[in-house]
Amino acid sequence: MDDRKCPECNSDELIEGLLSASMGLTFIPDDEKGFIKKSSLVSALACRKCGAVFGLRLKNKPDKLTD
Repeated sequence: MDDRKCPECNSDELIEGLLSASMGLTFIPDDEKGFIKKSSLVSALACRKCGAVFGLRLKNKPDKLTD
């Protein structure tokens, strides 16, 4: 996984995945109007050594969430 390292323990043993809740954790911009809102799943990195979760990212490109 290129040169990314855990900010807590400096390990390079990282796991990439999605944050999840019962229906999937999503990001919805505050200014979204209407019944159907644009949203994106949230991905993150986790350290295999210490369990730190970091590097939160939107799976959809940010420009896809706004007009």
